[in-house]
Amino acid sequence: MNYAFDTETTSEKISNDHWQLELSSDWNIGANPNGGYLLACLLRAMGELVPDTPDPIAATTHYLRPGLPGSVADLRVGVIRFGRRTATVSGTLEQDGKPRINCTATFSDLEGMKRNSTEARNLTMSPPELPPPDQCTTRSALAQAVALPIMNRLDIRVDPQYAEHGHHDSAIITGWIKFKDQRPADLLALPLFCDAFPPSVFTLYGPIGWVPTIELSVHARRKPEPGWIKGAFTTGDLAGNLFIEDGILWDERDNLVARSRQLQLILS
Repeated sequence: MNYAFDTETTSEKISNDHWQLELSSDWNIGANPNGGYLLACLLRAMGELVPDTPDPIAATTHYLRPGLPGSVADLRVGVIRFGRRTATVSGTLEQDGKPRINCTATFSDLEGMKRNSTEARNLTMSPPELPPPDQCTTRSALAQAVALPIMNRLDIRVDPQYAEHGHHDSAIITGWIKFKDQRPADLLALPLFCDAFPPSVFTLYGPIGWVPTIELSVHARRKPEPGWIKGAFTTGDLAGNLFIEDGILWDERDNLVARSRQLQLILS
């Protein structure tokens, strides 16, 4: 089956360090492509350089300008270092001759690293208790002061206790996420999922519109099992219009699959 995420993040190879694709507007928040979607496009091209270490386990991305939906993007990628267990790759997504995002990512083979481990080490965090997805509130139903074309591609459900703004003295959002066309989640999808929930400051301030990311760091921890992904996002540091949000994702079996931290800007 041709899933939208794969079709709309796959670029055409121009040369070993240059790839191209047209950005889809179906991943927009308002008029701008979601930052996690831009990152997924870039990571997919970066991963083509290191097929022996296919899993993006760590990515740090700086968002320099909004992307331009419906326009061709040039992806400039290069290997910084090949190691025994990991490879480090850099990438820049450009449009109209200007860099839009810049990423440095580490790729590895998560399953291979697990097989090569001599001890069964495991320390993890438990997910929040959530109502089932059909008892949660779709993101489209929240008062957010911005159009959400991304909901054409993602099914995002928010825990009802956080669906109304102004009812809390802390910034937290929990809920569920999956692809609308039932594409299974994988490691490439996790950076997108980390950036697709409503901003956690929504519970404090309500409809604040588009909240652009300045910097996003994502760590993939385990390959997700099929099904919904559970998310929890919190902000404990807000100064002026800048805040830092921490996120955690779990699969349906309560395996912690990714963690994120991002610096975001409230425009209003």
